[in-house]
Amino acid sequence: MRFNGDIVIILGFLCYLIFRAIILVIRAKRKKTVVWFNELMGLLFILYALMVVSVTLFPLYIGIPHEEFSYRFINYKPLISIFDDISQVGTAYSGDTLFMIKLIVRNVGGNILMFMPLGFLAPVLWGRYRRFKNILMIGLIVSLSIESLQLVENLLEVAMTRSVDIDDVICNTFGAILGYSIYKLLVLYLASWCLIKNPSN
Repeated sequence: MRFNGDIVIILGFLCYLIFRAIILVIRAKRKKTVVWFNELMGLLFILYALMVVSVTLFPLYIGIPHEEFSYRFINYKPLISIFDDISQVGTAYSGDTLFMIKLIVRNVGGNILMFMPLGFLAPVLWGRYRRFKNILMIGLIVSLSIESLQLVENLLEVAMTRSVDIDDVICNTFGAILGYSIYKLLVLYLASWCLIKNPSN
């Protein structure tokens, strides 16, 4: 039996909408101000988080014979797998250089892009993540958590072709830093724009 991540996105998103609707109703009754920008950012963050879970931890297979599973590897040596892939450009896949380059870009770039929204949205939503070290830590912790869960899935034999790679952690964390950098640049731009518009302040 196969369980896809789509159900996680749908159910998780619906539960969040119901939860926030209840909170907003309570705030309205108490005549408290609702910051709709924060609500929108929170909605985007939850949707993003559910998508990451869906992509990294699903699909799951229950009741599949052991011989049908094909585990790739567990790599705990930093950058080894990336350099190994680069060294195979021009020789792997019958010398198809373009295909190998696309594969490397997809693997490395995909892991970087996946965590950029985390680095951008976290400081928007929570003040504590407006410090670089906190973004670095959350990127590292979340990525390590995902890799650990993938390892558990391998051990429980509920995931096919699942690799556990320290390079994914490095790329994910770098992605979070890039997202944070975009956030900081945007803040600086908005601050300078406001200063130009209101020079007296």
